[in-house]
Amino acid sequence: MNGFSQGLLDALLRDTHLILPQLFLMTVATLMLWPGDLMFSRAEKHKWAPITLLVLAITAVLVTRTTEGEGFSRMFRMDGLTRGFPMLCVLGSAGAVALSERLLDSLKQQTVEYYALILFSLSGMLFLCGASDLISIYFSVELMAICIYILVAYLRDRATSVEAGMKYFLLGAFSSGILVYGISLLYGAAGGVTTNLADLNQALALTPKSSSLLVFSGVLMVLVGMGFKVAAVPFHMWSPDAYEGAPTPITTLMATAPKAAGLAAILRVFGTGFHGVSSDWVLPLSYIAGASMILGNIAAVNQDSMKRLLAYSSIAHVGYMLLGVLSGDPRAGAQAVWLYMAIYIVMNTGAFAVVIYLQGQGEGERIEDFKGLGRKRPVLAFAMMVFLLSLAGIPPLVGFFGKFYLFKLAIEQGYVTLTVLALLTSAVSAYYYLGVVSQMYFREPEGEAIPMGGTSVFIVTLACILILVGTAFGPWLLDLAGKVFLA
Repeated sequence: MNGFSQGLLDALLRDTHLILPQLFLMTVATLMLWPGDLMFSRAEKHKWAPITLLVLAITAVLVTRTTEGEGFSRMFRMDGLTRGFPMLCVLGSAGAVALSERLLDSLKQQTVEYYALILFSLSGMLFLCGASDLISIYFSVELMAICIYILVAYLRDRATSVEAGMKYFLLGAFSSGILVYGISLLYGAAGGVTTNLADLNQALALTPKSSSLLVFSGVLMVLVGMGFKVAAVPFHMWSPDAYEGAPTPITTLMATAPKAAGLAAILRVFGTGFHGVSSDWVLPLSYIAGASMILGNIAAVNQDSMKRLLAYSSIAHVGYMLLGVLSGDPRAGAQAVWLYMAIYIVMNTGAFAVVIYLQGQGEGERIEDFKGLGRKRPVLAFAMMVFLLSLAGIPPLVGFFGKFYLFKLAIEQGYVTLTVLALLTSAVSAYYYLGVVSQMYFREPEGEAIPMGGTSVFIVTLACILILVGTAFGPWLLDLAGKVFLA
């Protein structure tokens, strides 16, 4: 073994402890495909769901136990941000897996590949949360996204699912090309020396004025590429169709875990790598945040599909969370975004669990399917009402505290206009959320009472309890987030 190979091997062995959760996920996912696929017959494939949940639980423990540090030629960093956001990715993935078993059983679409793809995608999300170099960010994004392209088109016998997957893939490939081109421009602007975020920040701050257009173009292209991954306006075109066409558990996954990873990457890229050239991206990002709030909420008003309503709602929530990225204090911004995202994952997973439960009864696709739910199933309707009112940010529910901390931070940093816009669009969101509540409580029910039971009901109950408990401890949540994950 020559000196270079020995040095590379030593570096890998020295830094492997930083990525144990990712290695564990990829190893298990590979074994699930073969020889794990031979363990259960086709009729028993549903057993992979609880096994996958166990794998996710072990992953969460590994994330909390991983020591902090930087490695792999400074391409990956484990710190508070890297520990906090991966926990949200694991939580969102666990919710999607738990909701998958019954639905895939009813569709007779259980396969081990489905759960393996979720694990591979999650490993990409965990890499993305800790990536500290533009190259590692790009490869992490692709590992995460390629698996989700396949999962969106998982129901191959449904034209809407295949169409959604194709649209998502084509637009995703286009945005990845823009991202790579932006990285190449920034590499050139930095003198062809580095793509490490910390070094890039210093190099870009020292670039001559003649290279200012090159830096601005590169920063803007990276912003476009990453804006697509979190479905921010105007890079949201794929989102409603993908949400509606994908299997509903995958819609739940897309609305939660990849957004958490994408926002973590945006916080690190713009808070670390582009902090010295903030004048190049603050104004464009402000427009993107404002446009996401406006279009997301206004477009949701006229939707008759529950999944499309939640898709446009998620676009609006991304706009709110981008206020944290605009913060001049990276730590405070990350803390507020993490808290908002944690609350959002619980609310959104609970809402989609109700949708999936109704789909099991042949309903749930349209908003009118919620008609009279308050009389047929008062407990289920109450939980859905809690989720929707919390998503709207109506006090004293915990969703209000998430928005309060973000808006307070934005005002302190001087973004008064954006904060007023956020408040106004939140009022618009209350209109369409209350429209669903009106269907449940003020319309006559159709059909017979729906029998209770199943995993989705457990998820609904657990999410509702978490929302109510979070409501009771809302004023202390931000301090808890700082102490546990982002210290």
